[in-house]
Amino acid sequence: MKRLFDISNLRCSYDKHYKEGVSKVILEIDKLVIPKGKKVFIVGESGIGKSTILETLGMMNNTIVTNDNTRFHFYEDDNTIVDLAALWKCSDKELSEFRLKHFSFIFQSTNLMRNFTAYENIALTRMLQRYSQSSSFEKANQVMKDLGLEHIDQTRMTQELSGGQQQRLAFARAILPDFTVLFGDEPTGNLDSDNAVKAMELLSNKLSQLEGSSAIIVSHDMHLAVTFADVIIKIRKEVRKSNSVKDEVIYYGAIDDSCIFTPNQNGEWSNGSESYLPADFELYLKRW
Repeated sequence: MKRLFDISNLRCSYDKHYKEGVSKVILEIDKLVIPKGKKVFIVGESGIGKSTILETLGMMNNTIVTNDNTRFHFYEDDNTIVDLAALWKCSDKELSEFRLKHFSFIFQSTNLMRNFTAYENIALTRMLQRYSQSSSFEKANQVMKDLGLEHIDQTRMTQELSGGQQQRLAFARAILPDFTVLFGDEPTGNLDSDNAVKAMELLSNKLSQLEGSSAIIVSHDMHLAVTFADVIIKIRKEVRKSNSVKDEVIYYGAIDDSCIFTPNQNGEWSNGSESYLPADFELYLKRW
């Protein structure tokens, strides 16, 4: 198995003044190895760190809290390992260049640029990688067809499109450039089931074209996850008491080996100790 991320003893917090013993950790990752070339879905209830892990892995926000035993490695290739914790000490330009080279992003909020046409919005990500405008528009045209948007011409502005069409545009923009990892935070959340399936099929085709590329997707759609995922991470909910006089209960997410499920030879989803048939696994994922 080729590795993409190799993480151990990592805590995630938005509190820059975090100290050991202060209960402001959003997510604790005891151990997590994400393989290269796979579609990885992350599930779990609200508020336990699903978006946080995307921000952390995608180097969008410096949430990491390290100690002497922390490992936070990204495998560029078989011979190059990047220490992502150390990368945060680099300049903003170096961080931006690293993200541009390796990462692509799509969110439920489309973040499309209203003063650009639909085609310009899609093609921009590929043009930033120094591809020509003509080749980028040609690629955009094919992706638009694949997503059922072939009726939209190159002069249409984004604000002229429906919400569902804009969501598909955002999906197209994310998969058009070359990438090592595509991160998606509820990327099909605003799509109907048919268009969600089309989008995931298109993503699967893109991953097959880009050798070694991967997708890490947060989703509340358990059926979509079980249908398309190669790996499913179910973040576990943990409880700790705060240090305040009120002794309030604080919830956070945790990831270890028991949270990682993959299909076995019997067609079941298993974490090594538990196994579920696909239909039963969907029900299991919906239980918090």
